[in-house]
Amino acid sequence: MQIESTFPAHEPNQNLLHKAYFAEQICLALAIQIVLINLLSRVFVVVNNLLPAGMLHMRVYSALAVLSATLALFFTEGRRYQRLYRAGKVLAGLTTLTAAMTFWAPAAVVLAQLDQFLNRGQISQSRGPMHAVALAFVLLGIVIFFLRSRDSLFGSIADAAATFLVMLVLIVLFEYIFATAGIPGSSTEALPSIPTLVCLALLALVSIIRRAEYGVFSVFLGDGIGGRIARILAPILLILPFLRELGRARLLSTHVVSMPYATAILASIATVVSFALLLVLVRLINNMQTEIHGLTLRDELTGLYNFRGFNLFAEQAFRLARRAKMPFGILFVDMDNLKIINDELGHNAGSISLIETAKLLSATFRETDVIGRLGGDEFVVAGQFDSEEIANAIDRLRSGAAARTQLAGNQFFLSLSMGYAASDHSTEETLKSIVSRADKAMYKEKRAKKRIA
Repeated sequence: MQIESTFPAHEPNQNLLHKAYFAEQICLALAIQIVLINLLSRVFVVVNNLLPAGMLHMRVYSALAVLSATLALFFTEGRRYQRLYRAGKVLAGLTTLTAAMTFWAPAAVVLAQLDQFLNRGQISQSRGPMHAVALAFVLLGIVIFFLRSRDSLFGSIADAAATFLVMLVLIVLFEYIFATAGIPGSSTEALPSIPTLVCLALLALVSIIRRAEYGVFSVFLGDGIGGRIARILAPILLILPFLRELGRARLLSTHVVSMPYATAILASIATVVSFALLLVLVRLINNMQTEIHGLTLRDELTGLYNFRGFNLFAEQAFRLARRAKMPFGILFVDMDNLKIINDELGHNAGSISLIETAKLLSATFRETDVIGRLGGDEFVVAGQFDSEEIANAIDRLRSGAAARTQLAGNQFFLSLSMGYAASDHSTEETLKSIVSRADKAMYKEKRAKKRIA
């Protein structure tokens, strides 16, 4: 019996894709609301007066880049019409062009003057860290433009741009957090406004999630072990360096410990955390390996061993019994009327009868016995039992089948044909030959039932 793989680890998890799509729509809705509020605040004074200052004053190029990038991501979503998709690619190019203009001196001067005019001089002329924001928007436009490219030069460009985009967003975000927290070495001068930073982070998140359907980031949406591990470790690995730097700055600012001791403390904490992550990772892999191993050896419907699982564990039990010179036997069980149940009551009733038979076998035999479903309506039990023990077990099976038939209100009649074969340790008989003899004994009983009927 060939066991084919049923684990498409390379395929995206559809449940995750659905959740990702829902998250994307929320992010896009937030981004478009923020940029529209900022644009409206420049036209209508009442909007400017109602909102806190921290929610306003986006630079002109930032507002235009956010607006075009948001619309581009919306239009390039997979279920849009082709015309909208082409319009989205045009808007993605416009996002890159708008941000790139800030690196051209004449255009940068014009944009700065326009910012000063529209925001009534409330934006600083210093533009140091804003170069990182502008470059992030350039990369965002490139990622959106090549968003659906697969395994090609353009796909590689999109993946590379997405990687650098993440790095730049983290740089700007951490700089803002460090500066706001008053960490030594950071500066509050010329930091991007809150709406710009929030919109950039939201759009970058959407583009990475969308790109994960096609490129190297697809591992995060995968159904396999790698995907599950990546989803668990990614947030931890992103936060740990930030927490380390924040902790280092706090330790030094309190002057409780000196620089060498602060470094030693943080290095020790990092070591302990690394080992903890290693233990979690190893335990996770072991659990997944056990789960997959069980799925490859178990029958999905009944939970009993399948053909492969039964042969594996029954062979081990057979060898142990032969070595210890203990009795060993095989009971072959066949459902007499599964086809009738399927034809008259439907396959759902047939599945229920198979499950009931499996429960009956599990309740009758010991945990050390090996119980399997070989396929269809055939079951087999292997264990260290003699003829008297198996005779008692057969009686219990017949009584249990009758009781289950009565409990079901005679909706289906559970009838079992059984055949038993014992091992002869004086010969070199194999497990396969014992199963074959039990099978023949079962068919002998089945033919006898038909003659009586």
